[in-house]
Amino acid sequence: MTIEKKLEINKHYAKRIGFVNKRPDLTLEQFVAHWTGVHAVLCQRIPRLRRYAINVIDRAANPHMPFDGFSELWFDSVEDHDAAFASPQGVELLADAKNFTEKLTGVLVREERFIWPDHHEFEG
Repeated sequence: MTIEKKLEINKHYAKRIGFVNKRPDLTLEQFVAHWTGVHAVLCQRIPRLRRYAINVIDRAANPHMPFDGFSELWFDSVEDHDAAFASPQGVELLADAKNFTEKLTGVLVREERFIWPDHHEFEG
């Protein structure tokens, strides 16, 4: 494993998790279509974003979950996060939330990555 790869694995990220509840007037299909087809495209435009993931809750398997899904947005630092959401693209992104969510609860966390070593590292 290269030193660059080891540094990337051990890097700390500021991550915003957004817990979302769909608008009651939308079907699950409409909710997901807007989230993946409109909102995700807007999200890709915000500056300093490193990674974006959408997680839709399987309501049949998890009927008692208090939300319908959550997003994960990775930034190199809290300062990058704050600058991204203060940018015109970040403001536009947050304004779009009302078009498909009834409630969006965001939380900023520090992600610490722990990855199991590749088994080949222990050979030879």
